[in-house]
Amino acid sequence: MAGLNHKDMNSNNKYVLLKDIITKGPISRIELSKTTGLSKMTVTAIVNEYIKKNIIWECSEAKSTGGRKRTNLDVSNDSLLTMGIYIGRDFLQVGIINLKGQILQTENISLKEIKSNEMLIDSIFMLSDKLIQSRYKDNIWGIGVSCAGPLLVSDGIILNPPDFNNVHELNIVEILKDRYNLPVYLQNDMCVAALAEVYFGENREIDNFIYIGISSGIGGGVIINKKLFTGSSGLAGIIGHSIVEMNGIPCECGQRGCLEKYSSTRAVTKWVKEQGGGDLSWIELLNKAAKEDKICLKAIERMADYLGVAICNMQSAYDTDCFIIGGDLNSYQDMVIDRLKDKMQESSFFNERKNKVQLKPSTFMASASFIGTVALVMENNLTNY
Repeated sequence: MAGLNHKDMNSNNKYVLLKDIITKGPISRIELSKTTGLSKMTVTAIVNEYIKKNIIWECSEAKSTGGRKRTNLDVSNDSLLTMGIYIGRDFLQVGIINLKGQILQTENISLKEIKSNEMLIDSIFMLSDKLIQSRYKDNIWGIGVSCAGPLLVSDGIILNPPDFNNVHELNIVEILKDRYNLPVYLQNDMCVAALAEVYFGENREIDNFIYIGISSGIGGGVIINKKLFTGSSGLAGIIGHSIVEMNGIPCECGQRGCLEKYSSTRAVTKWVKEQGGGDLSWIELLNKAAKEDKICLKAIERMADYLGVAICNMQSAYDTDCFIIGGDLNSYQDMVIDRLKDKMQESSFFNERKNKVQLKPSTFMASASFIGTVALVMENNLTNY
């Protein structure tokens, strides 16, 4: 393990302290010293620097416990802003987001007509140029890009995501850096969603969890000790391509029986059509299920059952504390989670654990992969600030 020089140690201390203010604020200096393990003198020095830069502010008086009055600290609403870019299969969203995870301004467009790298870049520039000239422009400190994989994160390249409008081998980080002269960070959309849960989710007290996002594809993000774990090649948590059916449906990845071919929203609507339930959109399917349509209800149950197989496999590999389920499940999120809990109850592997594995809904519906770009920039950028 390499040692830390003074500059690196100072940067790490700043990161730890600011992250605690973001995730636990409003919080007093005394409490920060306890939660971070930093000395009162170090906390005071960093806090004074942050207040001077308008990154944090003294927002209220803390509850008195006797002695000198304490003042609570919180992050400022308009400092260290992120320009977040979410590139989905169906739409593009660009916006300005603050350190509280609040979207200050956003624009989005459909990607249905996108057929090439050039068309995608033109669309990103069209939205980003507008936002970069907004009243927030002087406070933007980085750009976070959230996109379906596979990606070459270390080089900032979108490789060749399946069914992704012919976008491939796109060095998006370099292109955005050249245009906007800002730090740019790229990460898999489900990893970004997991970071959103760490920073802004209702379950952020959980140290170890796996986020699973269900949409037109399926992906996962692994959090270990509140830090994103991506593995040696950045592919940790690719649950959508775990095998749930031997010799099953062929997948674009070259395998057969991948979870994505059974439990993604596209796979579910396709199955309903094959069963004679009609050519429905995902929202139409959910609406019919709400009216107790038998085929649509069976489709959701089948989706949850295959998802349960994948979760058992992931648990065997990672031994995590919790699975957080998000994505496009909408009002059926709780139904899917209840179905998964029943399936896990049938497994002695789960029941014999001293501490039972938790299953929880995402704090966010479909916005985690966008809001999490704030955390992506924060995790990477503070050492350079």
